[in-house]
Amino acid sequence: MMTQLIACPICAWSPDNPVYVLLYETDTWRVVLAPNQALVGRCILHLKRHCADLADLTADEVFDWLAVIKVMENALRTAFDATLFNVSCYMNHAYRENPPNPHIHWWFVPRYNHAVELQDWTFEDPEFGNPYRHDLLLEAPQALHQEIGARIRLALEDSRTRQNK
Repeated sequence: MMTQLIACPICAWSPDNPVYVLLYETDTWRVVLAPNQALVGRCILHLKRHCADLADLTADEVFDWLAVIKVMENALRTAFDATLFNVSCYMNHAYRENPPNPHIHWWFVPRYNHAVELQDWTFEDPEFGNPYRHDLLLEAPQALHQEIGARIRLALEDSRTRQNK
């Protein structure tokens, strides 16, 4: 019996992708800036190897995931003064396809109890203190999207510099 290979968009990610901008990576995880920036700094953390189930993560991958979360929390606090973070792993969209082809990834969503000003934009979190609304969408213009990514990368670099002193 021949098994059909199913394309995985997460596995096919490329570092020159202008929509999912690379922010940070480890040996096991990659962090990219999400296209939806309604909550400024929203990222996606995805496992570099194809894995469909959280129960199949190795202990090293779980510990590394926690380290990535800590790094990204510090960076988003530095870059935009984020108040708190929502981290979720839904994977529902994969099951809209037949056959499904899930790939472990986490939504990392900074939340704000204040407005964030960037370029000529004001980012607000109207549901702060409640679960964020999934229908709150902002596909930022490319220049703004790139600046958001640049600020996060600068915060990541500043954090590494402070740790090495």
